[in-house]
Amino acid sequence: MGVFSKIFGGNKTSQAEDADYIETVLKHSEDAPLGVSDQNVIYAGYNELGGYYYLQTYVIGRLNTKTKTGATLLVDGEGYNLSLKSDMDEIESDPVDIFKGNATRIDFEIEKDTVEKIKRSTIKSITLNIKKNTFVFKPIAKIKEENEQ
Repeated sequence: MGVFSKIFGGNKTSQAEDADYIETVLKHSEDAPLGVSDQNVIYAGYNELGGYYYLQTYVIGRLNTKTKTGATLLVDGEGYNLSLKSDMDEIESDPVDIFKGNATRIDFEIEKDTVEKIKRSTIKSITLNIKKNTFVFKPIAKIKEENEQ
């Protein structure tokens, strides 16, 4: 099953299916994810364009959305809490056939000094609010720590 099985709720069948699905998504990427939820993986990187900074995220998995109201990203870290708003209100998922899921790109506005605060090692959780849905991601390092206890 894998290290992700303990974070999923629900019955054991769906729990095992979710864990296997996440492991399938992770196998198809060379990059380290920022966090994982029950059916999605979030990847992130910073970009600067014309003096403005963006946190570019990709949510890969079962999230399938189309909205014109944007999204918010809440980052809970050791000694800081950040609330970031998406830079565009229109967001749409694109199908990814390799693992029967979707890829959703969302860019968030961020200040330069805030970029320097966020470190993978200090993130406790990441919450994505889009439409009326909430997705809570935990860093893989935190999941492995919980599984070892």
